[in-house]
Amino acid sequence: MELTGTGLRGSPWPELLPDRRPVLVVPAMAGPAVLSGEGWTAHVPGCDPAPGWSAVLDGQQLAVHRPGGRPWYEGPVAAGRQWQRALRAHRTLLLVTGPFAGVLDFRAAAATGRLLLLTVAARLTDPP
Repeated sequence: MELTGTGLRGSPWPELLPDRRPVLVVPAMAGPAVLSGEGWTAHVPGCDPAPGWSAVLDGQQLAVHRPGGRPWYEGPVAAGRQWQRALRAHRTLLLVTGPFAGVLDFRAAAATGRLLLLTVAARLTDPP
């Protein structure tokens, strides 16, 4: 059984906040380093996207780029129809990362305040 996109094998997984905003949770081992000065915060960011960041979902492939077009994450996301619709409606994506390897140790990182968050501009290339 393949568990890609569930957070059980160290891969990113999609979530929806209670207000239906889309989130991509990215374990530290799946994403590149988070650099200071790029807009990451330990506090809940506003809904405005960080300058220069962008995300494009093409089918089940997501590309997130840093300012200047450098890739931050490129790979598959097990995004369901509701998540894709939320991404299209909000046109932003909340990225969450930190020192966790998957869904099983995410709660501990969150409880100790070690998560980093960033809101980025986002769009879809395919209709959901």
